[in-house]
Amino acid sequence: MSDFDQLLPPLATLVAFEAAFRHQNFTRAARELHQSQATVSRRIRELETNLGVALFERHRHDVTPTADGELLAASVRLSLSELSATADLIRRRALGNDSITLLTSLSLATATVAPILGEFQRTHPDVNIRVLASDDLVASTDEDFDLALGYGPSESSLFAVEFIAEEAVFPVCSPSFAAKLPTPVTTADLAVLPLLHVDYVDPGWTTWQDVLASAVVGEPGRVKSVVFTSYQVCLDVAERDGGIALGWERSVRSRLDAGTLVRVPDITIRHAGRINAYFPIRTAPNPHAVEFVTLLKKALADDQTEISDLSAG
Repeated sequence: MSDFDQLLPPLATLVAFEAAFRHQNFTRAARELHQSQATVSRRIRELETNLGVALFERHRHDVTPTADGELLAASVRLSLSELSATADLIRRRALGNDSITLLTSLSLATATVAPILGEFQRTHPDVNIRVLASDDLVASTDEDFDLALGYGPSESSLFAVEFIAEEAVFPVCSPSFAAKLPTPVTTADLAVLPLLHVDYVDPGWTTWQDVLASAVVGEPGRVKSVVFTSYQVCLDVAERDGGIALGWERSVRSRLDAGTLVRVPDITIRHAGRINAYFPIRTAPNPHAVEFVTLLKKALADDQTEISDLSAG
């Protein structure tokens, strides 16, 4: 038999507590919740009585969470976020809203999602598609989604993971920058050239250290580079003669085809990353999301021969 009814505080007190914790002010929390300040204050005191501890230190205008308040806040915010996301998903499905919310990185949105959106819409004209482009890690995002596409782990306790495709990485630069490079470009040459690097949140992403280590015997020395927090900005700077960037084969392909970037030959990191599909396991998979992944995998498989030729070039 569950002890939830005996152990859990009233939900209304937790909602008031979460808002007060964020604002550190009962009046602002009440304004957000469309309640009176007295109601919020009463519910916080009810929660403190239930738990037997003080959750805030009261000051003249604001409040400061105690150590117990900080501890409770972490759990409450996660729990309320999960509950609200699941409830919203159930409501949308109950209303018969044929839709799919897709979370993807900015680079994959351009390189893999955009090319097949038109075909998916033609075959599913009544399905509403919402695309969320973000470079946050899938496991750490606050967004509610039916499907996420990204480079990441192949196993997860939060998501059902389906492999989509593998990626290779190689150096790219502008045609005018490439014209000034020695022929052929050696590893020693790369080590002293201006290298453009992306400071990825995920430590598993391929870096210039990885590329140089694969091309030489032994460990390369410290790599000097200009560091960006955005992959797209890094490629933009490379197009403007700013240096040499690392390009992921599918995301950089359109720029290669347009001639704004060219490859630095003879250096490629194959199997540098895996594109995976992530389905939240707390609810049944959205059938439209499953169909989208099937279409995406088919499109990438049809294109694999051309991709392989590009990687070998």
